[in-house]
Amino acid sequence: MTAHENHGKGGAYEKTDARFGPTLRAGLYILGTMFLVAAIVVPLYRLFLREQTASQRPAASELQDRAAAGEPVGPRLVVSEPKALAVFRARENALLGSYAWVEKDRGIARIPIDEAMRIVAERGLPAFPVAEAGAAKPAAGGSR
Repeated sequence: MTAHENHGKGGAYEKTDARFGPTLRAGLYILGTMFLVAAIVVPLYRLFLREQTASQRPAASELQDRAAAGEPVGPRLVVSEPKALAVFRARENALLGSYAWVEKDRGIARIPIDEAMRIVAERGLPAFPVAEAGAAKPAAGGSR
């Protein structure tokens, strides 16, 4: 009785082992194909890599320029959080507490925040005109 004949009588699996010769041959074919592909792909990869690196522009020289200027080349890490926060707040306070031109040609200047709050307290907030509800928006369809 063969495996196919036994299948109909309740046997749901194959009763014979795989033959060694064909299995070994299939494994050797797969292994040989892998080596053949590697023997073709690796030299092509090296060729394309050489062509790409030869045709590319040189890397940005910003790091070299910074190193020549005596600046640190690596990332600027925060070594001391309280010190960095103090420097940040000192810059903010210098901006908030000084006079300076923002746009000199248009006559826009910056004044100290304390002075600005004093002026607003004396004069009050500016009043803006309020548009009337009916006259503010024209009809969407236009007039006929």
